[in-house]
Amino acid sequence: MEKELNFSLSYEQLTRIAEERIRECELDSQGAKYISESGKASAILGFWYELAINGAPLNNYEQTKALIDADQQRLRKLIWPETDKQ
Repeated sequence: MEKELNFSLSYEQLTRIAEERIRECELDSQGAKYISESGKASAILGFWYELAINGAPLNNYEQTKALIDADQQRLRKLIWPETDKQ
């Protein structure tokens, strides 16, 4: 790629899209289908986290990271709700 292209996506847009894609996964499935769908949802969550952390501004980084971590926990509960019951 000769010329670098830059795209702009807000944190809110990124998080909303990730949540929508996670909700589209058939996480109420059983057996191999559940393993496949939860793997897909987990990959979405992981990619969202990488993009969010790498896009976080350096000023107020700790405050932004706390927001990202809170959203990560909220999105995790969409995939693995039983982890909240401990």
